[in-house]
Amino acid sequence: MLPGNTVLPAEETGAPVMTPLSLPVGGRPVVVFATNEINDTNLFINGLTQNIVILYHLLESLGWEAYLLQHSVTASDKKEFLKRYRYVNTQDIVMRQMNIKLFMEIGMSLDPVTRGYLRSIGTKMVKLYLGNILNIDVETIQNYSNMFFNHHIVDQLDEIWTSPHYAQHVEYAAVLNRVAVEKGVVVPYVWEPCFLLHYGTRAEMEWEPPASWETMDMVIMDPNISFQKCSFYSLLLAEAFAKAYPAWRGVVHVVNGDRLKLSSHARNHLLPALTLFQTDRIRLYERKKIHEVLREHRSACFLTHQWNNAYNYMTLELFYTNYPIVHNSDGWEAYGYHYSLEDWTGAVENVRRAMQDHARNLPIYATHAANLIWKHSPHHPDIQRRWREILKI
Repeated sequence: MLPGNTVLPAEETGAPVMTPLSLPVGGRPVVVFATNEINDTNLFINGLTQNIVILYHLLESLGWEAYLLQHSVTASDKKEFLKRYRYVNTQDIVMRQMNIKLFMEIGMSLDPVTRGYLRSIGTKMVKLYLGNILNIDVETIQNYSNMFFNHHIVDQLDEIWTSPHYAQHVEYAAVLNRVAVEKGVVVPYVWEPCFLLHYGTRAEMEWEPPASWETMDMVIMDPNISFQKCSFYSLLLAEAFAKAYPAWRGVVHVVNGDRLKLSSHARNHLLPALTLFQTDRIRLYERKKIHEVLREHRSACFLTHQWNNAYNYMTLELFYTNYPIVHNSDGWEAYGYHYSLEDWTGAVENVRRAMQDHARNLPIYATHAANLIWKHSPHHPDIQRRWREILKI
């Protein structure tokens, strides 16, 4: 299977399997998530952090007793967000002789010695990859001469897991980590709007129809961290729309746009060639939390582009709050305003539909959004059934 050509699994059906409320706490299997530090500041810096917390919610709903592994658990480090979660450090695990059934690494890796200790007490060791590791590894050695694959800490793992939109990397990840290829598992993708609602209400972030599409702004939030998540195509799409519909007079706000200033190609060639940039209709900003962006641009249209990163939390956040988003996420073609790079004329037309017709399309759009969000909900019976099969509980 080639990168970018993942065949996503069909949805499953059947009666739900319920977790009894009478399950004693002391009898719950224990899962520990090895993560980066989680607090109110970095929760929105990297999507991995949100993945971790949603999986925490999922396994709790399946009857597990979940913990977040943090570097420090002293009172001074107890951030507001973490007050609602159990967390431990490696010393706690040993001192408390925790009977851990599953240890899941996401965004942080243990050393092989500690992994070996956990395996010796019967813990199943799993690494969940939520990124394009093959593409990242190739890009890294091309651009950073002093780096190789040292960011992969291998050995003493039982299984390798990955999301459906990264299924094409599961074999590479297994071989890289010295795990049998048949021990590579594709796990269901999950999302819920808990982060949006923890830091604000839906009403204060929900899309509002503009007075006129002609003055409607666009927002681009592509991270600009690699060729896979880059705003170049989104900017070119905005430029093409502006030329096709000169009556439009809005501004393009590029969040994470400060990173374009660090790229000599973007700074010297891409941006100066755009009429929108020449006429001061492109504004570049540093990274911002999604809540801040939504509150500042209540009537905007969002453009996004990705390559080999089909599923994205930001897209779901925008669907949830009814913002028009013109996206090219394979697997979500039926939802919202999807475009293909192979049909640029159609892409421009979809921008027009999102800009001019979204208020009229809103009832249909909201139905699309609710359908997609439920499809990936950790409370969906099919999602829970598939996770039970993987966890073997």
